[in-house]
Amino acid sequence: MVTEEKLKKVKAVINVNPMPSDERIQALIELSEQWIKGYCNIKEIPDEYDRNIIKMVEFDLNRKSGLQSESLSRHSQSFSTDYPPDILKGLRRRLRWP
Repeated sequence: MVTEEKLKKVKAVINVNPMPSDERIQALIELSEQWIKGYCNIKEIPDEYDRNIIKMVEFDLNRKSGLQSESLSRHSQSFSTDYPPDILKGLRRRLRWP
């Protein structure tokens, strides 16, 4: 469950017009947290990853679904399902052995 404090922090930082509903932002925060837990192989998200979560939510709100790049002349598009490297910067992947 997303705390009210985290929701306010994300809303204060993201640059999206019009501002999406609180429910949509909360859902994106939860999805970002789950993604980070899987990517880093951790159970709890450290506070220093808050910036990454904010950037992930903003990225998801501003992008066209999966669109990585687009050209206008002779219309060309490329799609990606990954976050760009600048969003992932600072996330430490941990290997856990059973």
